[in-house]
Amino acid sequence: MAALQLAALLTLLLALWRLVWRPRAVARSFARQGIRGPPYTFLAGSLPEAKRLLIAGRRGVPPLDAGCHDIMPILLPQFHRWVADYGKTFLFWIGPIPAIFSIDLQLIKQVLTDRTGLYQKDFMIPVLKSLFGNGVILINGDDWKRHRKVVLPAFNHEKIKSMSAVTGEVTRQMIQQWREKIHQSNSDKKAADIDMIHAFNDLTAKINGRVAFGTSHQDVEEVIVLMREMQKIATASTLDAPILWYLPTRRNLHVRRLNKQLRSKIMSIMQARLAADGAKYGRGDTGGCGDDLLGLLLEAWTPHRQGSGGDTMTTDEVIDECKTFFAAGQETTATLLIWTMFLLAVHPQWQDKVREEVLREFPGGDGDDVIPNADILTKLKLLHMVLLETSRLYPPVVYIQRKAASDTVLGGIKVPQGTIISIPIGMLHRDKEVWGPGADEFNPMRFEQGVTKAAKDSKALLTFSLGPRVCTGQNFGIVQVQVVMAMILTNFSISLSPEYVHKPKYLLSLTPRLGMPLILRNLL
Repeated sequence: MAALQLAALLTLLLALWRLVWRPRAVARSFARQGIRGPPYTFLAGSLPEAKRLLIAGRRGVPPLDAGCHDIMPILLPQFHRWVADYGKTFLFWIGPIPAIFSIDLQLIKQVLTDRTGLYQKDFMIPVLKSLFGNGVILINGDDWKRHRKVVLPAFNHEKIKSMSAVTGEVTRQMIQQWREKIHQSNSDKKAADIDMIHAFNDLTAKINGRVAFGTSHQDVEEVIVLMREMQKIATASTLDAPILWYLPTRRNLHVRRLNKQLRSKIMSIMQARLAADGAKYGRGDTGGCGDDLLGLLLEAWTPHRQGSGGDTMTTDEVIDECKTFFAAGQETTATLLIWTMFLLAVHPQWQDKVREEVLREFPGGDGDDVIPNADILTKLKLLHMVLLETSRLYPPVVYIQRKAASDTVLGGIKVPQGTIISIPIGMLHRDKEVWGPGADEFNPMRFEQGVTKAAKDSKALLTFSLGPRVCTGQNFGIVQVQVVMAMILTNFSISLSPEYVHKPKYLLSLTPRLGMPLILRNLL
C-alpha cells in the first residue's frame, strides 16, 4: 500500500512539474530573452486561444477578391494575430509543449540547413503519423539515411524523363474527357465549367499509381479515399489538447480502423506485385521487382531479401514509405496544378505569354500523339517562372515543424530540449523585407534570373523545404506539372468561373474552400 501511495505521489508530482512548474519556468526563461507570446493555460497551452482566433477568422472574414493573394490572415489567423502582438519570433504552447514560431528567415535557415540532426522532424500528432507514415519525410538519423538510399533512385533523372511519357498519356486522356464535356455542354461558346480539384486529384492519382506503383487507378483511388478521410480527422485534431491525441476517443478509434484498412490495401498492392514477379524472385534476379518506387521498396523488403546485408526494410517500413508517397506526392502535385490554373485564369496576360512560349517551343503540341519531352521542358522558361511564383504564393504545405533534440541556441535564443520550431512557409514567402514591397503580388518576373536572385536572400523560397531534408520528389512533381500545363495550354483557354469563391483553407495542404470551378474553352 505504501509503495502504491508513493508511486501515486510521484506521478502527481511529475504531472505538476510537467503541466505547471516547467511551462512557467520555460516562459520566464524566454521572457528574459525578450521572447513572449500568448499565455500558457493548464493542460491545453495556447490551443484554446488559437481555436478561438481560427473560428473568428473563418466566420468574420468575407471572401477575398480573386486578384488578392494576401491569404495568410484567413489561413492562419491565430499566427497572423500573434505576430502583430508579439513580433516576428514568439513563444506559444501546444499543450504543455513549448513552441517557437518565427518569420525570421535567418533563424529558419539555421534550423533547416542543420546537418547534425539537432532539429528533428516530429509532427507529434499520432493521426498524422498514421496518415503520412513514418517514412522518409518524418524519420530521423540513420533510419532516414537508410530509407533515403532506398527511395532516392526512384527519382533520378532517367526515371523522371520516362515519367513524362506516362504523364502525357494520362493527361491526353483527361483532355479528351474535357473536350467531350465541352461538346456536350450545348454551349455556343464551346466552353464548360470544370472543377479542377476533382480533375487533378484524379489525374495525379492515375499518374502516380502507374509511375510509382505500376498498379491500377482503382487500387490507388481506394488508398487515397482512406487517406483523405484520415486527413480530415488529422486537421480537426491539430487544435485538440495533446492528451486527447492518445485517449481512446471516438475519433482516435476511427483513425485506427481507417489505418488498418489502409495497411491492408497497401499490403494487397505489395503482394500483387510480388505474385506478378514471383518467377524473377525465384531466379534471384535483383531487378525482379521493377525499378519504380514500389519495386525498389520490395527489393529492400526483408521477408524477400536474400541474406541480411545491405539496406533492408521491414514490412512496416515499406508500408510507411508507400503511405508517404501517396500522401505527399499525389496531394502536392495536384495542389500545385490547381493553383497554377487559378493564377493563369486570374492573370490572363500571363496565360497568353506562357501559351505563346509553349506553342513556340512545342510545335505540334496540339496533336493527339505529341508529348513534351525533357528537352522541350527546359526551354519553357516562362512556364517554370509561373510555377515558381505559384509555389511561392500558394505553397501546398503552408507550414512545417521541427523539434529540438537537445538544449541549443537558435538565433541567439536559448531553446530547451523538446521545443517545437514552427516554420510558416506561407508567411515567410510574403515577408516584404525579403521579397520586396510587392511580396503579395503575382509577379513571375521576380524569377527571371533564377531562384537564387528572386529575393534578397538566395534561400528564401521554401516550398520544398531547404537543406539536407529538402523534398526528395520535388523534381518529379515539377516535371509532372510542366507536362500537364503545357498540354492544357495548347488545347484550352482558362478563365475563372463566376461560381468560384476565393477563400482558401488549409487541410494539411492548401486547398480552395468551395472548389475550383474554371471555364475551359476549346482553342482548336
